[in-house]
Amino acid sequence: MHHNDTTARDDDAVGVAVVNYRMPRLRTQLEVLANAHKIRQMIEGLKLGLPGLDLVIFPAYSTHGLLHDGAEAVHVARGIPGDETAVLATACRNAGVWGVFSLTATHAAARLGQAPGNTLILMNDRGEIVQTQQMHRAGQDGKPGVCPGPKGMTVMLAPDDGDATDESPDGQPELIVGCPGQPDTAPIPQALARARHSYVAVANASGFDGMRCHFGRSAVIGFDGHTLGECGQEDYGIQFVQLSKRLIRQARGLAAEEITSENCGPRSPRAGRVPAGDRPQAPA
Repeated sequence: MHHNDTTARDDDAVGVAVVNYRMPRLRTQLEVLANAHKIRQMIEGLKLGLPGLDLVIFPAYSTHGLLHDGAEAVHVARGIPGDETAVLATACRNAGVWGVFSLTATHAAARLGQAPGNTLILMNDRGEIVQTQQMHRAGQDGKPGVCPGPKGMTVMLAPDDGDATDESPDGQPELIVGCPGQPDTAPIPQALARARHSYVAVANASGFDGMRCHFGRSAVIGFDGHTLGECGQEDYGIQFVQLSKRLIRQARGLAAEEITSENCGPRSPRAGRVPAGDRPQAPA
């Protein structure tokens, strides 16, 4: 296959990839840092294989691993920004892409005896953190924020508690990103897309972490609730979809019954498992 880079030059198409990242089991800070470098290498390889990639999304706990022991979490957790975010920032700058990452980070609440919390960050292509969303914190102040993302598409990081179905004080996002740590408690992506008339991208982990299996099935949903692309349960499966800013902005001016999957932009075929060391291939 040869690469067609017209998408990369098209300001309307926002290339989004969701990753079935295999849930790591990490016990030391050195292992966490090594995993951050593995994520960096994956991002840089993805950009070579998918030149139209603008935003890559990794699942909850994919940087530090799912830590089952509170003391262990305190031992490996870091602040934001920190060593791990510095590595991820290098990846975004080198590849020229935005990224959504999940970190087990210390917060003010941790000083009160609570365990470090899972936090999503949105990082731009200059390696700057432009939005954060702390997960699993009941009573968090305020609603999720909305900010300009890649190519100006507005993005919101969704919490696990379903607040993404409410109006955000910062406006209506064109893309809602979810990385649910507990998928059974998160809103159904298709229903969320229909409720907000927004694209929805969900990244889920795969594999066995020593205690539980993770089902994968990372997906990108159109703003009419139809699935545009979905991974299977494979480790390191990747789904790449091009989302149109123009079409969602046009469709939001239509009557609800006129919004169909035909408005949701081009779809991409499922990308299979990416073996270690192999470069991802561009879609045909």
